[in-house]
Amino acid sequence: MPGHDHCCVFDCTNRRDKKCGFFFHRFPKDEETRKKWIQAIKREEGENFLVSADTTVCSEHFGKEDYYPRRVLPDGKQSTPRLRQGVVPQHFSFRPEPTKRPTPDDRRSMAAVRHSDHEAALSAKRACPKPGQTMAEFTLGHELDECLERRKELESLVAQLKTENQILRSQLFRYNNIKDDPVQLRFLTGLTPDTWSAVWSFLKPNHHNILSTRASEKESAGRRISQGSGRRSNISLEDQFLMLMMRLRLGRLMEEIGYLFGVDVSTVSRTLNMWINFVYLRLGMIPIWPNWEDVVKTMPSTFTKLYPNTFTIIDATELPVETPTSLSLQSKLFSAYKKHCTVKGLVAISPNGMFCFISALYTGSISDRQLTIASGLLDLLESVPPGKTVMADRGFSIQDLLVRPNLVLNMPPFKGSRANLSLKEVRETQKVASVRIHVERAIGRVKQLFHIFDRDIPLSMLGSINQIWTICCMLTNFLGPLIFEDGK
Repeated sequence: MPGHDHCCVFDCTNRRDKKCGFFFHRFPKDEETRKKWIQAIKREEGENFLVSADTTVCSEHFGKEDYYPRRVLPDGKQSTPRLRQGVVPQHFSFRPEPTKRPTPDDRRSMAAVRHSDHEAALSAKRACPKPGQTMAEFTLGHELDECLERRKELESLVAQLKTENQILRSQLFRYNNIKDDPVQLRFLTGLTPDTWSAVWSFLKPNHHNILSTRASEKESAGRRISQGSGRRSNISLEDQFLMLMMRLRLGRLMEEIGYLFGVDVSTVSRTLNMWINFVYLRLGMIPIWPNWEDVVKTMPSTFTKLYPNTFTIIDATELPVETPTSLSLQSKLFSAYKKHCTVKGLVAISPNGMFCFISALYTGSISDRQLTIASGLLDLLESVPPGKTVMADRGFSIQDLLVRPNLVLNMPPFKGSRANLSLKEVRETQKVASVRIHVERAIGRVKQLFHIFDRDIPLSMLGSINQIWTICCMLTNFLGPLIFEDGK
């Protein structure tokens, strides 16, 4: 189709046909008017646009006043519309250009002009006192009117600022904005609203005891602490605890947490260190080691039917650690079982699935027997009534260590040098595994709930990983039961 059959204006789709009802005008030959047309349609001549004899603009972009009056021809039809000399297309559907915000200097100047206009208006009012009114009364009355008017303006401004402040607060990443959303709270912390309330009620945090924890930490490190040292954070205690839970639950980086809460990384690091020590000390006050009567009361039917004398189930677990550059430290951290550098800890659960013992973490090269001796578990087993059972996996060769407390080690039988286990031993292995699996489920629940353990632990975290591991294990004790009765 020839170029003069359609309009060249941007975003105009008018074309010449019998039903269009538009007229198409070629660009004027006058150079100045031609430039005005090009400027008006917001196009520039170049590689993608070139004005030729066939380039046209449709009549939709001109007004009635832009045309000469049309004559009636002998056949009764009107003559072809002719544009007046020098007219320029002016009717377009272009989007208006966004207005730029005035600069601070311009805004101050505009405010000054408005203020001076306001003062001028007030001065004009004061210029004419009423008949019988003294100048003092007139001046006082107008000053009062001015104060009332100014007060209304300030009240309106305060109301506007309060509304904006409320909107901005609702958009901030804060505990108060998510506490009523159980799904969001559980995603961010791993805790339901009821569990959060239970943990919070037990911790009873306040600025004094949290700062005291930090002071005790510095004193233990040999640094002198002045009276009343430390300053309160501008972040609420609930938001500080939310920071900690997001760090544990989601494994978020401190830079990301700082961005979400609008604080710098050093504040996040200081806050997390204080809360890790505080929560570790508070949860460490819970007496989780049970007596035999408590074990019997809470023992699931699966244990009462198969192993009613079971007091505890123990197992070791390992957390991956970044490989250090020091070869001597590598050899200590390297786990032959995991083929990687790890830290290793011992845990024990009651038959009901609750953690009743959480050891410190040791280097990954330590054996299960050495770990049992170093952990301090044997001292606690001294209080267990004689004849009760400690259940463990095959790697725990500790029967001789249980002689003094007169306890029984229940573990799957070894194949030894034999080719296969006997049928009785296979059945016994399956029976032990059916209940011993719960300690692995308890460990798995910790690692699945708290994603801080998903990646290799940085060497910089080795100083606090003991506290973090203990906190995560203790928090799972606040959750629902691990072993459900009768399929419930």
